[in-house]
Amino acid sequence: MSTVKVGIPLILVGLLAACGDETGLAFPTQVAFSSQPANAIAGEAFAPALRVVLQDRSGQRVRGSTLSVGVRLAANAAGGVLAGTLTRDAVDGVATFDNLRLDKAGAGYTLKALAIDYPQIVQDTTAAFDVLSGPPVLSFIRQPDTAEGQEPLDPAVQVRAAADQFGNPLSNAAVTLALVAGPAGASLQGTTTVTAVDGVATFDSITIARLGQGFVLEARSGTATTVRSAAFSVRASFAQVALGGNHTCAITSGGFTYCWGHILLEDTSTSSSYETPQPVAGGHRFSRLSVGSAQACGVTAGNIAYCWGAFGRPASPAVVPGGLSFVQVSTGSEHHCGVTTANAAYCWGRNSEGQLGDSTTDQRLAPTPVYGSLSFASVGVGSYYTCGLTTTGAAYCWGDNFAGVLGDSTTQARHAPTPVVGGHTFASLSAGYAHVCAVTTAQVAYCWGWNGGGQIGDSSTSARAAPTPVLGGLSFAQVSAGTDHTCGITTADIAYCWGFNDYGRLGDGTSVQREAPVPVSGGLTFAAIAAGPLHSCGVTPGHVAYCWGHDGDGRLGNGAPGDTLAPARVVH
Repeated sequence: MSTVKVGIPLILVGLLAACGDETGLAFPTQVAFSSQPANAIAGEAFAPALRVVLQDRSGQRVRGSTLSVGVRLAANAAGGVLAGTLTRDAVDGVATFDNLRLDKAGAGYTLKALAIDYPQIVQDTTAAFDVLSGPPVLSFIRQPDTAEGQEPLDPAVQVRAAADQFGNPLSNAAVTLALVAGPAGASLQGTTTVTAVDGVATFDSITIARLGQGFVLEARSGTATTVRSAAFSVRASFAQVALGGNHTCAITSGGFTYCWGHILLEDTSTSSSYETPQPVAGGHRFSRLSVGSAQACGVTAGNIAYCWGAFGRPASPAVVPGGLSFVQVSTGSEHHCGVTTANAAYCWGRNSEGQLGDSTTDQRLAPTPVYGSLSFASVGVGSYYTCGLTTTGAAYCWGDNFAGVLGDSTTQARHAPTPVVGGHTFASLSAGYAHVCAVTTAQVAYCWGWNGGGQIGDSSTSARAAPTPVLGGLSFAQVSAGTDHTCGITTADIAYCWGFNDYGRLGDGTSVQREAPVPVSGGLTFAAIAAGPLHSCGVTPGHVAYCWGHDGDGRLGNGAPGDTLAPARVVH
């Protein structure tokens, strides 16, 4: 260290500068910044680190000098506080300040450097620079409590990013949302990074398809400390349900489809079993849904039909070829049929029994018009037959006529639409494996076809080749024909089932076969119902799905293996 002391006469400093001190080193006459702050970030150390050089009269560094050098605020219109180590001993004539920082955002800051014990040594001042606001302090303003699957989170998530930790205002910070907890496979869809407006980042397109509980969001913005939302759940409000051979599918009130049981989720050749609802790929909104033995079809509000599933069909919904606009599609084991917006019926697939109704038995790989000039309102596909309702409520059937399932009082196969006898005017129709049920405009249910389990509901097990009224005097709003049993909903929203009852598929708390309608136990009311091969499901007016019967492959969707004799809530 130099031995020059504070208060030494200026002339002596000059002599020391000219002659050096007793160590033989030249003595500094000035300090100078060799690096200066550019635009800095509030609370963050200047980068690169500030360097102050001790120089002689000619501006050369005084090597070996170890004088103490200080950095202080000069211009400070924003009222900032300079923090960090403000005084450093020079090393070989250079003092390095690597942790200096300012807390207030503002423009026109300058710093000055000085030799601490030698005020006679000329000081230096930086060029003016600005300090920008630091990373925002994040907080959730609005966050989900319970979200609806595949629908934008409502209300939209909002994250405050208005100021940094020192209160410096921010108006346009970029904020990103990430999903950091939730069921396996869950992810966020939509715009996950947005720019805050007036300090608030609003995420109005975020959706989550996977259902379950324990979802947690994390908000991020550059180097800001992240913040997490409270845990929330994602549910599905179901409106329709459709049953296949060993799986179940349902449409939400928003038109999104979920399936459970033995299903395909990806475009692979393998499938897996799921005990809880899984989203169908593609994010399509369907207004109508039909499920066959191992496949499914849906129609969008824009009248585009999609199908997916087994037998070479993709796992993700694919558009039905032909460019037709459909209002409804029904799928069976190996054939499909649909009705267009022009009320024309088309069928495609296997046609060994004339089930396509084109007056041939030729297989069709694309929708083919059903023979004749009938105007159809709906169609229902069974095992090897098809039935349809015209726009006037008349029923026609075609294909295999096992057990009189075509309802024409014979068992003769038909390759084109044949009228169902009886002259009834029907409002709706459901085709099961080998029996058909329909409801008239007067809310009376009729069934015909195979009756081995009492599924016709006439207190017998005799096949019926013509529409036969279901006993009990009930007024039905809907019926659904399964394989060997039938379920229906009355106009009072009470569910009844009848037929074979192995595995408890009738939902009456027993496994006793019933040849006439019996109420489903549990005291629930239903807005929709479906009967499958070995299980049944319904949806309440509150959009909650229940299933009962055989749980093979998880088709009941209650999250636990085991058959149930009464309705069990589908969990998610």
